[in-house]
Amino acid sequence: MQKILDTFEHCNVSYEILEIGEGWNIVISQHGGHVFGPFSQQYPEGVFWIPEAVKMPKEYQKLIDGKIWNTGGDRVWIGPEIQFNIKDRTRFRETLDTPKTIDPGIFRMERRGECVTLMQSLDLPSYNTVTGTVHIEFIRTILKALNPLRKLPDYDILMESVSYCGFEQVLDLTAESSQQIYAESWDLLQIRPTGCLYIPMYQVVRGTDHYEPAGTHEYLAGCGVALRITGDSRYKIAYKSAALTGRFGYLADEKDGESHLIVINYPNNPSAMYSEEPPLAEGDTGYSIHVYNDDGNSGGFAEMECNLQTIGRPTGLNHSVDRVTKWIYTGKREDLKRIAGALLGYSFEGGRR
Repeated sequence: MQKILDTFEHCNVSYEILEIGEGWNIVISQHGGHVFGPFSQQYPEGVFWIPEAVKMPKEYQKLIDGKIWNTGGDRVWIGPEIQFNIKDRTRFRETLDTPKTIDPGIFRMERRGECVTLMQSLDLPSYNTVTGTVHIEFIRTILKALNPLRKLPDYDILMESVSYCGFEQVLDLTAESSQQIYAESWDLLQIRPTGCLYIPMYQVVRGTDHYEPAGTHEYLAGCGVALRITGDSRYKIAYKSAALTGRFGYLADEKDGESHLIVINYPNNPSAMYSEEPPLAEGDTGYSIHVYNDDGNSGGFAEMECNLQTIGRPTGLNHSVDRVTKWIYTGKREDLKRIAGALLGYSFEGGRR
């Protein structure tokens, strides 16, 4: 954490430190609006994936100068990708390029007590689904999230030898356009391989591939789908909101006797549109979870992604407020399995791990 702060100071990047649990902090950078960490004495390098360049002032300055988005941690973009990031869906690999106005973008940052707010105002050109421009006003408020287990009768047993931290983001999005252009908040969390990501479902359905197929990385496990996270084989896969519970989690493989569990809680609403489409499947919408596994060429990370409610002229709405919460637990893998059972209904037993 200190290396990152020294890098930010050297590169004149404004930041805020927010306490999100006993002995746990996150760092929020104004550049890109990324959330780094969480950091503790046990996890000085942070739980989320961070590229080595962020710890080296000269290398990080190159990322700043090049307006490179891939600086790690947790970020929130404006979706859908098929509309704003891909100029030609028939050549999606060649034309995939995140608008610099989204990330790193231009953010205003304010702190009020134990809340940090990031504000963004931008105009985005739209491709493929609809052509035109949409004006976006985006306000993100970041604050500490209390332990969701705290009211359970077996709380003390579950938390024995386990450490907790968590944070919430309140996402206030407004979109104005004279064309039929959609917009939605899109949360992307970069995680460290290796491990198992589990998506609980009311009805178990396999995902839809967006790039290279997930293949044997995806398998049925309990009342849901599990994905092997490796960071060395590229795939992107998405899941329909009608089958999802609004939670999904990642349990890292144990290293030196320690592991970590990340659970994302988001307001899954199957009545909402969720306007993201696979590049080669026009009109196929309704996906509220995407999972990306890198092949190593971009750093060897993976991503837990959730999409929030679609707004825009066709929906009848031009404003949305959503809340996305990250719950993070660290400890021995066997102890974290019990917490995963309480929050996800899955023990990470059986199947391929």
